Amino acid sequence: MRDGYQKDFLPSFNIELPKPSLSLSGDVLQPPGLLDGNVVIPYIHYSLIMSKSTKQALFSAANVDNAIAQTVSGYKGRKWFIDARVGRNNQITNSAYIGTPWDRGHLTRRTAVTWGDYNTALSASNDSCAYTNASMQHKRFNEDEWRVPETAVSKFSLSKDNKLIVMTGPIFTTCDRFLTKGVGFEPVRIPSGFWKTLTYVDHSDKLVTSAYIFFQDTDTLRTTKAKQRIKLKNFRVTTTELQLWTGLEFEKQMFDSNPLCFYTGPEAIKVNRLKDLSNSTEALLAAGVIETDAYNEAKYTLELKVLYELIEELSWY
Repeated sequence: MRDGYQKDFLPSFNIELPKPSLSLSGDVLQPPGLLDGNVVIPYIHYSLIMSKSTKQALFSAANVDNAIAQTVSGYKGRKWFIDARVGRNNQITNSAYIGTPWDRGHLTRRTAVTWGDYNTALSASNDSCAYTNASMQHKRFNEDEWRVPETAVSKFSLSKDNKLIVMTGPIFTTCDRFLTKGVGFEPVRIPSGFWKTLTYVDHSDKLVTSAYIFFQDTDTLRTTKAKQRIKLKNFRVTTTELQLWTGLEFEKQMFDSNPLCFYTGPEAIKVNRLKDLSNSTEALLAAGVIETDAYNEAKYTLELKVLYELIEELSWY
């Protein structure tokens, strides 16, 4: 049964869905298969809102219960379909993906919703393969950088009762590319990046939110080994930044529970930290451009094999 996203999924907390800002409100699709005023499209364990202009979701929000997760084979639980409630002309279908390097990138990941009894998990797996829940992700980005936050969700262990609320969506900018296949093909807008939030109750009964942004720019599309080296924590952002990038208005608790509440960059220099700045590293540390831990962590020795791989990967320059 398509009950969709449940705001009271986490114990003792209600987390509302993001709301499109005034600037986005005119772009929200009214699905023809839903009653007027109902723009949230429910699926099994997740819901989403569609954009009229991009024909992609503004966001997709899921309830994740890793405690009762099921393993469902992709062969049994992967059947992409056009959601009749939304209408064929209001979503990007397979014609945009065939013969291109662009994947049907899940927003809510298939394995994130395969929980509960096996039959429910199987149905949820199939339900996650609605074209409305797909967005234009380059195959290298989809199979590399984007796997890092997706894997973090499946292996997450910091939440009470192993429950998570995971929200995901595309980021569109003035620098977006468009896919076209020639005469008669309506160009498809390709997101410049993607965001994801993880909200959970920790073992101290405290609400915590982590927010991340990944851009699928020229550099990320040229590498296939990023997931072996990058660290998820380096892609964290404040909820404020996320709101500015997306035009979505997030639940106040997602601001208060995001530990990245304060900016410690160059504009936040404290006079008592300005010591001897004759050394460039000391100047960077004092200005807050880099943190001491990050600087010390960067001082390590590469194995020769890893160095050669890195040089080869950067050879496009």
